[in-house]
Amino acid sequence: MKEAMKILLAVDGSEYGSAAVDEAAIMVWPVESELKMLSVAEMPTPVIAGPLPMPSNYFAEWEKALEEQAVANSTSALSRYYEHGGPQLNITAKTTKGDPKEAIIDEAEKWGADLIIVGTHGYSAFERIWLGSVSRAVASQAHCSVRIVRAKKDRKPGMRIVLAVDGSACGNLAVDEVAARPWPTATEVHVISAVHLSFQPTPETWSLPDSYYSQLEKTATDQADAAVAIALERLMAANAGRETKLTIDGESRIGHAEEVIINKAKEVNADLIVIGSHGYKGFKKFLLGSVSQAVAWHSPCSVEVIRGKTIEAD
Repeated sequence: MKEAMKILLAVDGSEYGSAAVDEAAIMVWPVESELKMLSVAEMPTPVIAGPLPMPSNYFAEWEKALEEQAVANSTSALSRYYEHGGPQLNITAKTTKGDPKEAIIDEAEKWGADLIIVGTHGYSAFERIWLGSVSRAVASQAHCSVRIVRAKKDRKPGMRIVLAVDGSACGNLAVDEVAARPWPTATEVHVISAVHLSFQPTPETWSLPDSYYSQLEKTATDQADAAVAIALERLMAANAGRETKLTIDGESRIGHAEEVIINKAKEVNADLIVIGSHGYKGFKKFLLGSVSQAVAWHSPCSVEVIRGKTIEAD
């Protein structure tokens, strides 16, 4: 089973941060895992000039108030965690100053976190561009796994997990993570793989014969089916050592990966999507896009993007 984990939980006193605390509390974590709650006081930018002179201690008092609020956020998060029956882990709390996006990633690096848990404010596309998004920055820049939490009002006992696989090394890491971790009683794992058909028949007289496209579809389908079969085998093997078994099923579907994954999550009323990250960077990331990021931003539920030490960070 999974070794002890270091889990960094970002809290900010908002309802979205509270959702992250709640999700951490209902999870079953590996024995001897550590949980650190991090609250960041984002310092104001001093106003150089204005219509009215400010008292010399104005910004000092402002900073002090923000620091006190950060401490209050950590204290409130600890209380909420225990009120929701959170597991007895080695729990610490820390407050710091700075840009939350940078502070969370820096703390994860220094502490050696295995997983960052952060709530999302659910901004629209325009708001994300204009305001920025802490969860977006953390998910794309952190070198460890990241869970982006979305609150669910109709949460039922157990967990309904959609596990996205594609036969790649990063996809296999996601399978291994789900297989190794403890999960709440009555957890379901729905394995899904997308058959993405890059080529379609064209009407031009010089187009390839239909058999060529049929063979492409068969090859892509066989690859997706094989990825599902390998994942199911790994999950079943891990199930043998569990006191409470996971309910497991799997399938492949034709379509764009992010659409297939999100539609599956909606169908099973998923609580969590688990997906590996290919770690594309720079122009390649812009050109190819990122399935894990597309799923993270449009998912109806929480998403955990799995990264391993051998997978380069986004």
